[in-house]
Amino acid sequence: INDYKEYYYIITYFRKIKKMQFFKRKISDVQIGFLFMFVTVFCFPTMDVFAKILTKDLPIFQIVWARYLGQFIIILLIFFPTIGEISKTKFLKIQLFRSIALFCGTIGFFSALKYLTLAETTAIMMIAPLLITLLAFIFLNETFGLYKIFCLIIGLIGSFLVIKPQSGSFQIHMFLPFIAAFSYSIYQLLTRFLGNSESPKTTLFYTAGFGAVMTSIFVPFIWVTPTNFYQIFFMVCMPIFGGIGHYCLILALTKVEATTLAPINYMSLVFAMFWGYVVFFDLPQISTLFGSLLIVLSGIYLWYRN
Repeated sequence: INDYKEYYYIITYFRKIKKMQFFKRKISDVQIGFLFMFVTVFCFPTMDVFAKILTKDLPIFQIVWARYLGQFIIILLIFFPTIGEISKTKFLKIQLFRSIALFCGTIGFFSALKYLTLAETTAIMMIAPLLITLLAFIFLNETFGLYKIFCLIIGLIGSFLVIKPQSGSFQIHMFLPFIAAFSYSIYQLLTRFLGNSESPKTTLFYTAGFGAVMTSIFVPFIWVTPTNFYQIFFMVCMPIFGGIGHYCLILALTKVEATTLAPINYMSLVFAMFWGYVVFFDLPQISTLFGSLLIVLSGIYLWYRN
């Protein structure tokens, strides 16, 4: 019996040590940044599903209005006790220019959803990480090694395999995601430029506030009343997913360089194809699946290197 008790105490002791070591193990800022970015690339395609459904019956500007106004209302409700402190900024011009960039990107992307599939729109949008890397290198003096370039190239190849660019199948509407990608790149770079100088809450406040004010001015002239409960429900869901996505993106960019996070944007293409199949029955082709595999592998390899 004494031997058994001694054995029991030894096992219990080592288990306590193991638990103590586990809880003392800290997650690095890079890992936290990647986790926030994965939440972002899940929320945005989910929001886009609701937007694409609404484009069948409602004007694009009204959908953008619902997306921004709903998010702004949520922000006001959550941060109401400290709204005066949150609204203060030392970089008003940068905040406004950043909000304009995202606003233009949102209009371009939602407009493309009206004419293209969710996977096609997202795939063309995937030139954004490449633009982010180049612009960050030029304007923010961020460094990037060969493995980052490799991940970007592999992800870009995967995107082209998905869209299969051919002269016969090219449409003028495919320029809309390119405009959105360029605007989104500027938005991310300015977010990274602000970094820890501004609170993520302040950045989120101006992002949603600018879009809410601008769309509220013009939406009465193009307003179309929703005809069923589902349209209202989708209009409510958009700002929820959009707000979570943008807040996580801001948190991610305060911890990790924009060039490091850039290839993770490719993961949004995978979620877009998943939702496209589940909601719109867009069955991916072999080339689409192979391209998605390259995109996922580039993101996993970047995670491993960091």
